Amino acid sequence: MDRLNDGFTQIKKESLTDRIHDSILEMIIKNPSEEKQVLNEKRLMELFGVSKAPVREALIKLCSEGVLRSVPRFGYMVIRMNEQDIRDILRMRVLLETEALETAFPNLTQSQLAEIGEHVSKAAAKQNVDVWEVWEDNKQFHLLLSSFSGNRILMKLLQECMEMLTRSYAQKMWDKRNSMADSVDEAQHYGIYQKLCDKDLEGAIALLKCDINSY
Repeated sequence: MDRLNDGFTQIKKESLTDRIHDSILEMIIKNPSEEKQVLNEKRLMELFGVSKAPVREALIKLCSEGVLRSVPRFGYMVIRMNEQDIRDILRMRVLLETEALETAFPNLTQSQLAEIGEHVSKAAAKQNVDVWEVWEDNKQFHLLLSSFSGNRILMKLLQECMEMLTRSYAQKMWDKRNSMADSVDEAQHYGIYQKLCDKDLEGAIALLKCDINSY
């Protein structure tokens, strides 16, 4: 199992499946190829020194995130990243998150605002961590903000959008820095929080769109 701790990130998740998921994703990000890449379940079991179950669960999760495609009796093929798909997901996020905020805004309570503020304050202290933790923090902020709409279908779609962007965010950081070390920048999130405290819906939406599109 020590091999799971090799590389450039700090493994932070307790679930074995999640650890293997992140390790496979890092392998894909660190070794991009113009050719079709195929992952083999048995070889991954040998690489990580684990049983079939956690490897298969991790591969299934990667398929659901659009990173891999299962090819029967062949393996798992790496899906090439598509810039148009990323732009489409960001546009979908804008639609979903502005709708959620507009719905939630009239009934936002002080306790909900305090919850947002607490999240922003805790996240701001995260410096020199790994890219997975930074993205997880970003994801949780946007999901928290949208959760106050009470729209479960919207939340499901937003969760799927955020998960599909995980790989592309990590790839962007790796290509830019040749490292997965990262730090949280809560300036945009704090600005959204302040606008909500000031009862400025228009200002909050403008900052929310800016935050999403800054991706």
